[in-house]
Amino acid sequence: MSDCLVVGGGIIGLSLAYELSRRGVSVSLVEQGEWGGQASSAAAGMLAPLKEFTTPGPMLDLGMESLVLYPEWAARLEEFTGGDVQLSLDGLLTVALTEEEVQQLADKYRWQKEAGHAVEWLTNTAQVKEVEPLLTDQVQAAIYSPYEGHINNRMLLRALATACQMQGVKLLSGCVVNGIAVKGGKVVGIETSTGPLRAAQTVISSGAWAGMMLELLGVSVPIRPIRGQIAAVSSVGIPLRTVIFGTTGYITPKKDGKIVIGATEDESGFQRDVTMAGLASILQGTMPYVPALHSAAFLEAWGGLRPATQDGKPLLGPVPGWEGLSIAGGHFRNGILLSPITAKWMADFVEKGETERLSPFLPARFL
Repeated sequence: MSDCLVVGGGIIGLSLAYELSRRGVSVSLVEQGEWGGQASSAAAGMLAPLKEFTTPGPMLDLGMESLVLYPEWAARLEEFTGGDVQLSLDGLLTVALTEEEVQQLADKYRWQKEAGHAVEWLTNTAQVKEVEPLLTDQVQAAIYSPYEGHINNRMLLRALATACQMQGVKLLSGCVVNGIAVKGGKVVGIETSTGPLRAAQTVISSGAWAGMMLELLGVSVPIRPIRGQIAAVSSVGIPLRTVIFGTTGYITPKKDGKIVIGATEDESGFQRDVTMAGLASILQGTMPYVPALHSAAFLEAWGGLRPATQDGKPLLGPVPGWEGLSIAGGHFRNGILLSPITAKWMADFVEKGETERLSPFLPARFL
């Protein structure tokens, strides 16, 4: 019997288990496959709320709050585990290649600046290429965001799994959930392929599979899988400095000798294979921004299933009508970015019942 049972060992589940265990809560973490083996390991590790969220509102606020937490959160993880998560908050560029894109980008810059965000408007090719010399000569303007960046998501996942183990989290991988246990109208745990598990609180954080988990109780939430395909090329001979976002793709130089490029979005059910069409879309969408990519050595490509919701916001908090059950899911393509703030706020809920800050994201809006 644990204080809390977390179902799903991706970035959200691992982060929540880590945060709860730091607070002295006993946690069991259940994963049907490998730790972070789905969307979390298939991500590019972007930490870019000003790029991801196109209008002011609760999602941008959530992303910015999580970004603020990242430096201390990552440093504590590295110190505790001795691992490196390759956090880089050295800025990124969102670039425009056409007059139409310049106008759209200028509109975005205006509201971001008026809202008080630290962004700079680079108005010509020379200014943009001063930040990133390898950009195409076709670039006309860009928003430079000096405090956003990226992290090595695979290293982060390893560090979180190690930290959970060191802090006494009961880690159960290869454990398939086949039922949710209810007693006296209260959820008391789960039934699994390796036997029953019981806890005072159960949190579903199983990404694209979260909806399937809740269906075991007859609860329907609008979480569906969206496939994202991503590739990596070698950075040898391509000394890219800065993350580049364009309208047709992104380019992310990593500290491990790779440049990660992507990404597609398509409805494929639970099929995560890389397709030739997907790979072609990635290459055609990114090479116009950095001509040097034409000669880059191809390394690998992969796919992951992003948990999307009907309104684009995650589901965070208690499941109405089911005492002892909550959900932390539906982060779509921003699970890595939102993991610190999700862990903090969901731990506050599990530990103290706090839901005020979760208000825009409560599952009750769909139930």
